[in-house]
Amino acid sequence: MNNFFRCKRIWISIVVIMLFISMDEFIQDAGAANRNRTQFYLVSTGNGDPDNITLRAVNTIKDSDIIFCSKRTRDKFPVLLQGKEIHDPGFGLFAIYGKKPEEAKKSKRFNYEEKIKQLNQITRIIRNGIKEGKVVSVLCSGDPTIYGPNMWYLEAFEDLDPEVIAGVSCFNAANAALRKGVTSGVKAHSVILTAAFGRKEYIGLDSIEKLAQNQATMVFFTMFLDLKKVVKKLKTHYPKDTPVAIVLFAGYKDKQKIIRATLGTILEKTRGEKLPFEHLIYVGDFLTNRYDKTNKGNNSEKSLK
Repeated sequence: MNNFFRCKRIWISIVVIMLFISMDEFIQDAGAANRNRTQFYLVSTGNGDPDNITLRAVNTIKDSDIIFCSKRTRDKFPVLLQGKEIHDPGFGLFAIYGKKPEEAKKSKRFNYEEKIKQLNQITRIIRNGIKEGKVVSVLCSGDPTIYGPNMWYLEAFEDLDPEVIAGVSCFNAANAALRKGVTSGVKAHSVILTAAFGRKEYIGLDSIEKLAQNQATMVFFTMFLDLKKVVKKLKTHYPKDTPVAIVLFAGYKDKQKIIRATLGTILEKTRGEKLPFEHLIYVGDFLTNRYDKTNKGNNSEKSLK
């Protein structure tokens, strides 16, 4: 009997030791997982109305302690951002980050000294927050990777292994507004995303004239775009009857609008109209292409002219 109880105590001791070992391994694994978890995010809040944000973006923001976002974004998501430590993301830092001072100072849009001070402050906030175990997110409207002004964050904090949370861009929203397959053109099935800002004397391999050579569908992100000059350049390769659509306020249900025309009529159609900052220009025959070639009565080409 004594041997029985002695063996029982030994087995109990072994089980307890094994439990402690297992618990220790579990704690170590949890600690390692915690150390390896992402703490820095570049998050899309979508384009247009607030309901264009993704569920993943919402959850990431909820889990974040420190947020970098514009006042516009803060006003757009007051409940979601309530209680967060919020800072300005530093618009314009893309103009100086990674550049030599003599080069960065050439920018007429931003003050170099002010931006350097802002960059240093942002760096301190992020790195101190990460050291304290906090989660930091930089919020962007639309898709951060398409002409996104905050992409420099990914390089500046590359050692933090940042994660990008994708979202609805103005391109996605405008495609939905047009209700056309942008890769379903007649002459080409390719789509070129480009911008004309800062290209006054641009003669690189991707100048508008050279991009237009294959007559692929072109979509212009229109920051400071000169429509008259762009149309003139496009006419070097596209016929005048090429369909054109300008999507205003893509993603905003109450004020979204589409102007339809052709390369030959778009300037006259927009004469006297002040286009908002938020608009995209589409050029391509996908705008009038139909799957049903026999139903010519519903073809909308005539309405574009």
